[in-house]
Amino acid sequence: MVPDADLIVTTARIAHHDLVAAECASLTGGRPDADGVATAHSLDTVARAAYVHDGMRVIARARSFDALVDRVAASDVDADRFRVDVHDPGHRIGATSLEVAVRLADVLPYFPDLDDPRHRFVVVAQEDQFVFGEVVARSDGAYRRHDTKPWSTSSSLDARFSRALVNLVPTSTSILDPCCGAGSIVLEAASLGLVAFAVDWKPAMVGMTRTNLAHFGYDADVTRADSRTHRQHADAIVTDLPYGHAIHTDEASVRAILENGATCAPLGVYVAPQDISSWLDAAGYETVAVHTVQKRAGFTRWIHVAEARRR
Repeated sequence: MVPDADLIVTTARIAHHDLVAAECASLTGGRPDADGVATAHSLDTVARAAYVHDGMRVIARARSFDALVDRVAASDVDADRFRVDVHDPGHRIGATSLEVAVRLADVLPYFPDLDDPRHRFVVVAQEDQFVFGEVVARSDGAYRRHDTKPWSTSSSLDARFSRALVNLVPTSTSILDPCCGAGSIVLEAASLGLVAFAVDWKPAMVGMTRTNLAHFGYDADVTRADSRTHRQHADAIVTDLPYGHAIHTDEASVRAILENGATCAPLGVYVAPQDISSWLDAAGYETVAVHTVQKRAGFTRWIHVAEARRR
C-alpha cells in the first residue's frame, strides 16, 4: 500500500528509542524521519497512540516558510476559530512559535480561538519542506491515568511504554500477558476494549493486577498459573519477561514460557533485557523485528515482535 501523501503524523522524538518509530509504523503505516514526521497510510488509530502526537491532512507544502505562507493565503480553507501550533524540532523556520502563528493568522480571513479552537493547524518544518496541515486525529493520552495505579513494582513498565507495546499488534482483539506482574500491559489492553488475559505464578502479582484493574473499572481474566504450561489462547502475547538476574539464572523457565507461548498465540511481543532472537527461534517463532530502547547507561530493553511458525 502506498502512503497517502496528503496525510502526515508527528511523533515524539526520544533518543535511542526505537519503539517510537515502531508504534508509528504499526498504527499509521509510516515511519518517522529524524524530525518526528511520517507520511501515513491511515489516521484511524492515532487516538490510541502513545508516541504519535497528531495526524494531519495536508493543506499546503512549500520549500520555504515564506512560500508556505503565500500558499496558505491562496488556499480555500475553512479556518473559523482556529489555532496554529508549530512542530519545528530542528529550528528551521528561524522564528518563535508565536511569530509563526501570527504570520499565518495574518493571512487567514478568520478569527483565532486559542482556548477552544474549532480548527487546529500545525506548521511542520522538515529538512526539505515546510507543511501546513489541519489536525484531524490526535492521541487522547488516556494511558497517562494508569500511572496512578494503586500497585506497582520497581520493574513495572510505565503506562506510555505499555500502551505502545500493545499498539504493535493493533489488529488483535485479545491479548495474553503470561508474566503480568502488576498488570501494566493488561491495563492498556483492557482500556482499549480488548479481551485481556493476565497470568502470573506469584499470588502477590495476581492480587496487584486485580486491584489495579478494579481501580479503573476494567475487566480482564487474571489467573495464578505457571506460564510454562498454562494454555490460554489469544490473538497475541504481549509481555515483559523476567529481567535482571532472573532471566539469566532461570533461562530454562523463560525458554519454556516462550515455547508454550508459541502454541497459545500466533503473534508475540516479548520485552527482554537482551536479544533473545535465538531463544524465540528455538521456541517455534520467526522474529519479525527487534527494537531497542535504551533506558539508561548499561540497561537496554529489547522488544521482539515475532510470529509463531505453523506446526
